[in-house]
Amino acid sequence: MPTHALYDVLTMFKDIHKVVLDFAAEIDEDQLRWRPRGYSTSIGFHLWHLARESDFLKAIILERTPQLGAEFGEPHEIWAKENLAQKWGFPTELNATVGTGLSDELAQTLPIPQKEELIDYLRRSYAAVEQFVERLDEHYPDFENIDDELKKKLENIRLNLLVFLSHDCRHLGMMECLKGLQTGFGSATEQRK
Repeated sequence: MPTHALYDVLTMFKDIHKVVLDFAAEIDEDQLRWRPRGYSTSIGFHLWHLARESDFLKAIILERTPQLGAEFGEPHEIWAKENLAQKWGFPTELNATVGTGLSDELAQTLPIPQKEELIDYLRRSYAAVEQFVERLDEHYPDFENIDDELKKKLENIRLNLLVFLSHDCRHLGMMECLKGLQTGFGSATEQRK
């Protein structure tokens, strides 16, 4: 019988989310939008993508796992509920996308909103997925006393949560690199005054 590794994904999500949000708070509008020559995405694109992915993650899990119940929230994205695509002037064909698989040409033309609006969306998307994970941990701290179908779904959800955690870390690295190219200081470089 296999044993499942114990981990605290909620704490890990909160930690990486705080790092990303702190990073975003430190940059200005110009740094948010800057792209190196020949490169299609900016820090703003990465922040938007992280917000969309987190927003999508919670919604799709709830949509595909109705047996979790109403206490886990509604399977709706902030993006759709607030019609952010239209509000921010995104192409209508991108209404459902989370930014994965976009061509370089299309990615570089996305109308990234002002920093404060973007960070607000990111913060709320992160909070929603953190709240979901907290409820998941409370309701299903282990795989005991649940039917095989739900157990398989919960295992898949846990795996996807870890994949998304890794995903956020990779995008944070990209954003730190883009900031480092602009300022000459990366996250591991002590800034001299």
